[in-house]
Amino acid sequence: MTKLLVRVFALLTIAMIIAGCGSGSDSKVPLITEPDEPTTVPVPNPITQKNILLIISDDQGLDGSAQYALSADIPSTSILDGLAQNGVVFENVWATPACTTSRASLLTGLYPHNSNVTFVPAILTPEFQTLPQLLENNANTAEYAAAVFGKWHLAGGKSDADHPSKVGIQHYAGNLFNLDDYYNWELTINGQTELSTEYHTSKITNLAIDWIAEQQTPWFVWLAYSAPHSPFHLPPTNLHNRDLSGTDADIQNNPRNYYLAAIEAMDTEIGRLLDSMDEEELANTLIIFIGDNGTPQRVIDTSVYATEHGKGSLYQGSLAVPLIVSGAGVERLGERESQLVTITDLFASIAQAAGIDQSTIGDSHSFYPLLSDAEATMPDFIFTEFESAETTGWTVRSASHKLIHYENGDEALFLLSENFEEITNLIESAVPIDIEQLSQLTAFAETIFPMQSNDPIDITNAILTNQSANCTDYASSYRADATDINRALAFIGYLTIEETETSCTFSTNAIPNHHFNDGEQSFPNAVSEQNDLFEITNKPILATNKTPLSLTVDNAILLNGVKVDILAAGCFGVGDGKVGCNDMQQAWRYDPMHIPNGFRVDSHNAHSQPDGTYHYHGSPFALFDDNDDKASPVIGFAADGFPIFGSYFENEQQQVLKAQSSYRLKSGNRPSEDGSPGGRYDGSFRDDYEYVEDLGDLDECNGMIKEGNYRYYITSGFPYVLGCFSGTPHQSFTK
Repeated sequence: MTKLLVRVFALLTIAMIIAGCGSGSDSKVPLITEPDEPTTVPVPNPITQKNILLIISDDQGLDGSAQYALSADIPSTSILDGLAQNGVVFENVWATPACTTSRASLLTGLYPHNSNVTFVPAILTPEFQTLPQLLENNANTAEYAAAVFGKWHLAGGKSDADHPSKVGIQHYAGNLFNLDDYYNWELTINGQTELSTEYHTSKITNLAIDWIAEQQTPWFVWLAYSAPHSPFHLPPTNLHNRDLSGTDADIQNNPRNYYLAAIEAMDTEIGRLLDSMDEEELANTLIIFIGDNGTPQRVIDTSVYATEHGKGSLYQGSLAVPLIVSGAGVERLGERESQLVTITDLFASIAQAAGIDQSTIGDSHSFYPLLSDAEATMPDFIFTEFESAETTGWTVRSASHKLIHYENGDEALFLLSENFEEITNLIESAVPIDIEQLSQLTAFAETIFPMQSNDPIDITNAILTNQSANCTDYASSYRADATDINRALAFIGYLTIEETETSCTFSTNAIPNHHFNDGEQSFPNAVSEQNDLFEITNKPILATNKTPLSLTVDNAILLNGVKVDILAAGCFGVGDGKVGCNDMQQAWRYDPMHIPNGFRVDSHNAHSQPDGTYHYHGSPFALFDDNDDKASPVIGFAADGFPIFGSYFENEQQQVLKAQSSYRLKSGNRPSEDGSPGGRYDGSFRDDYEYVEDLGDLDECNGMIKEGNYRYYITSGFPYVLGCFSGTPHQSFTK
């Protein structure tokens, strides 16, 4: 069959498919057509300008994709079936474990650690070239119009409606964050936000249809559906084939049914989009469909993957995603491709398809030649990584083997060709290990991400994200650049956390990972480097009796190497009220956090002691995001070994709330006799506050039990960090 006939055949087939893409159930019958004989043709002219439609599905793994036949419980997706039958299905494709990291990798062509988007939520900063910017700035592709429709999720936890334009998106219309309701959501169009009550999947399809219809030049469209991401819901009945009640109870009890219905609805709307294009435009459009990560644990098919191997992990259920490519430039019709590909590779592939004659850009390797040449090759290894409370590490695989390396040093090796479910860790089993494969995997990972390096990790101005309550998960060496603002002096902070069988040690010079001494008046005592060593147990135990705070015991060590020392040595009627009050029985101790008291603290609620030790009295704002987008990370450990979290926690209803102290100001006036200060209770003294059980979320020590473990929380009100110790402080914290 000649190339011309193949092109005509493909055009007719696609036209037949989309002709039946109405909104009713009759349109969901796949049409299967194949060319008369296998056809292999050279790579098309790289300057051929075709339209490029990139469709990304949110949270769709292989067990939710009919084209991979892994599950018996699959959606009915006639449109995707048709694209697969008239294109290439890639069988070994990795995304990252979460949506934000995948989207950043796709948009920049960089691995997460190179784009600084290694966790969720994270911000893609303007310093990195995005795909639309690459197309705009290259002479061969400058005429391309580019637009993004749908879910963005690259602006961190901030409501920055202009963020897409800041990273080079010419036209953006969609939802900046995850949806709370598919039928009631905030639509942002080029920086302007309004409420939309139209079903999300349909609305963003309409927006894409309208924009495409107006284009007079080649175009690139990224259509980013939120489907089938939670909240699980009942889509409009004309968009899916499932008999569902839509009641809250049914959704709760049968979430996978609704998850698959959302995929079916998306498939129908993809068909409507293709049907909106005339034959000539459709024939000149390359269509790419991919999932951004694997299936969420709540809806994963447990006959295919273990529940814990779903989204957010480094296992196949989290990483392996569908990739289907069809349309203009695709000469391999109805074929499957087993070579290794990552979502990062879409950057170079789309660029080459558009006319940029580069096969490798950044960390991205173009698979575009594979669309027409089955003999084209890709690298023998692929890599990805992730950072979260549950999973921090990297993974690399070959055609046969896969190595997972966790931040704490644990590793797992799997023979995927015989152990698809990733049950048998060869490192821990009696099965002989293929040493050559292991060494090759490790060597490749080292070229990508030299994690074996002994160089300290730079945490300058780092916002922490890890929620692990085990201090051993932070064992490493760290450094940071910091400046004493008022004294115009530069410092380098050093911190080393080492683990033993029973404890963690913190060796630090007590210089923070942020600028300091930025108040209206400089600290009375100049900050200087220290040589401090703190030790905490890695298995803290709640004590029978609470231990009160003391001037002789430091309170905590934070993950930037700076200690917390809450109490001031200043009491009413003792000296000048600032120093010298070392008797803990002395009442009316001043609170340094009460601004009228005049303790000179900087913007981080910290200052220096007479020996130059920088230390916090209250919330170290620099270490965590002060917003309610997600539960806060661990920012340090108290002297008794229990973790200290930022201010936000997730309740049983999965709502993110700011932790509230159970202390309140006493009412009325203080006593004035016997050396007491008199006046009203206004927060000047620690004795101005009283603990009221269950007034807030936290106990008298400013902690609570979450997920079976005790933890302290930073609060905006007294006692700010700790009110006492719930465990036993380690002797290394004794001054």
